[in-house]
Amino acid sequence: MKLRVMLVDDHELFREAMCMFLELQDDIEGTLEVANAESILDWYHEDRIDVVCMDVGMQGMDGAELTRKLLAFAPEARVVGLSGHADMKSVARMVDAGALGYVIKGSASEELLNAIRAASQNQPYFDAALGVHSLENLKGYLHL
Repeated sequence: MKLRVMLVDDHELFREAMCMFLELQDDIEGTLEVANAESILDWYHEDRIDVVCMDVGMQGMDGAELTRKLLAFAPEARVVGLSGHADMKSVARMVDAGALGYVIKGSASEELLNAIRAASQNQPYFDAALGVHSLENLKGYLHL
């Protein structure tokens, strides 16, 4: 079964480029772009979405808060955090909110593909640049 991916990011150029890239993959059948937090809950159930790739630092509502809201609304949702920064506290906050993975936007595109594929199987995946080998590695960052 091919995957459907929702990309939530307030930067239009990034969203469009990533959606074009993702749609070139054999195992991804479609992507949905969402620019803001207000739209995500409306669109999530309209389309069958397998994985949500969520910008961590959006205007208005951060990725961790939006991940919590999405999972309260749709507990089956699988979320991967996206950020331009390798900030371990942000990684820990996203995981605490329920995200299954985290990818740095400046990494190779294969990192995002790996994270999407892992999340679709309900498996955690963290960008190799983060050096996170297990969820236990992140617990200490939650109380900083």
